[in-house]
Amino acid sequence: MLASKGRRFGAYLLEIPLVFVTLGIGYLVWMLIVWARGQTPAKQVLRMRVVRLEERRAAHWGWMAMRNFVLGVLIGFPLELIFSGLSILWLLANAIALLVSSRNQALWDMMLKTVVVHDPDYRFDRSRR
Repeated sequence: MLASKGRRFGAYLLEIPLVFVTLGIGYLVWMLIVWARGQTPAKQVLRMRVVRLEERRAAHWGWMAMRNFVLGVLIGFPLELIFSGLSILWLLANAIALLVSSRNQALWDMMLKTVVVHDPDYRFDRSRR
């Protein structure tokens, strides 16, 4: 079942306090571990997972690195540092894409052909099979 727009927004907001509570370094270690299961720390807490549409399996570490680090940090953060207006446009474009997409996909999901699912039963967890 696809994660709702509200659940996705909640996960986005939850990432911020998780970074502070874990003092950043703990968050980084946690993130690097759960990427292997197609999750971020907030997605793990909320039982969500990134799934590749072509394989219908959880995204592996490489896809999560591409999705979160390359598209999120390397594109979003430099835009924020250099052109705060472009960074705001990038975030706004992602929010609009999420709102209008029938699969609740942000731009990076559309680019990498992934979706975020609510996975309370661990159906897409490769490590539990």
